[in-house]
Amino acid sequence: MAKKRDYVNQPAPEDVKPAGPQQNVPVAAPTKVVQLTPIVQPIAFVPYSTQEQPLFMYDDEEYVEEPVYDDDEYEDDYVEAAAPVARKRKASAAAIIVAILSLVVIGIYVIAKWVAAEYIGLIDSTAGLDIILNFFEAPEWTDIATLSILLVPVFAILTFIGALIGVMRKGVCLFAKITSAFALISALVAILMPVIEGESSVGYGLYAVAAICLINVLISWLAANEAKK
Repeated sequence: MAKKRDYVNQPAPEDVKPAGPQQNVPVAAPTKVVQLTPIVQPIAFVPYSTQEQPLFMYDDEEYVEEPVYDDDEYEDDYVEAAAPVARKRKASAAAIIVAILSLVVIGIYVIAKWVAAEYIGLIDSTAGLDIILNFFEAPEWTDIATLSILLVPVFAILTFIGALIGVMRKGVCLFAKITSAFALISALVAILMPVIEGESSVGYGLYAVAAICLINVLISWLAANEAKK
């Protein structure tokens, strides 16, 4: 029968030294530098901005990303926006034409006194200037034809002045439009009265004056004016 071996009471081997409760255990030296776990500390970061730079704001519902500019590019854009280049205004072609035609009407009244009165005369081959001078010498306020002939150059001068005042604006000013319309009405009345009465003949000059006044009305009223802001 085999004998039981007492493992508990057997002496410990010589090469094994039992560690006591107060004996220090050596630690192996590290082979390289040990990096400790870094500590993350939150820092408030404030970006660089100037007083001229707009605030970056957005709503929670809708986010709109604005383009980012460099300092030089933003400064150039800011200078251009702050000081816009003034646009040069061009002279109105319609106002210039109306002013010239108004002078032509006055010229027909004056030139016929010395040149081609039989062709450019207004009434009975009489120049418009002579009709005006005769009216002031012996005024007849009941003569509607003479009064109409007298009003045509008055409205033509007013149209010329109004066109010059608004020549730097687009189109023709309202004052020139109204006076050109009155000049046309006066010319038409001056033509109709001799025809109705049958006592005088209408010259080519009066027809030319009425035609020029009609052209003035068409140009001034059909020209596009500048829109109000």
